[in-house]
Amino acid sequence: MELSNARALAAQYIKSNMAAPEGDEYAIVDSAIKETELGWYFPYQTVRFLNTRDLNYSVVGNWPIFVTKLGQVHGPKRPEV
Repeated sequence: MELSNARALAAQYIKSNMAAPEGDEYAIVDSAIKETELGWYFPYQTVRFLNTRDLNYSVVGNWPIFVTKLGQVHGPKRPEV
């Protein structure tokens, strides 16, 4: 699986399973994607926070979406250290 395909799976998972704050939506933070042997971690944040950097619009405590290199989406998962 390619990164772009895994990213699309993560984006679809977020859209289908994560309720963004009213009037906002979530976006994957591309600069913070982490790759491991098993797959990718796709962190996400509200678009409003990414555009303004105003912490009032930030979502806190959310784990990134993990997608394996086999294309399995495991949803929010703590990144491997």
